Amino acid sequence: MKKIIVAVDGSELSDKALDRAIFEATRHGAEVLCVNVVEGLTFLAYKREEIPDAWERLMREPNKLLAEAAQKAEAAGVRLRTLAEAGRPAETIAKLARQEKADEIIVGSRGKNALDNMLLGSVSGRLVQIAPCTIVVVR
Repeated sequence: MKKIIVAVDGSELSDKALDRAIFEATRHGAEVLCVNVVEGLTFLAYKREEIPDAWERLMREPNKLLAEAAQKAEAAGVRLRTLAEAGRPAETIAKLARQEKADEIIVGSRGKNALDNMLLGSVSGRLVQIAPCTIVVVR
């Protein structure tokens, strides 16, 4: 195994997914790509001229989560890159997995937004359907 993608959103289960990714990377000498995907539809609430400021505000939390993940990986001696994207989470993560030729994607079984999970289906469930590689769903 050479490359692992892990999705983080600040939920308890995404923290467990990150821990699992670091463990697997240590075990296999793999690189980790840690991703946070901001729902692309969020921008519909803003006027065009407000989007740059809105983007900065929206990215504060993801950037903080990704910085914390990088520190955790560094402490474990794991190579980790971070990436914040906008879009539909499952589709964005699957696309990244194809581009990166990832061997595995690790995600929590439920994200931060339980309402979205109930109404739209979970990101992990969708990834199981569309991902180009092995999916590990952490509970």
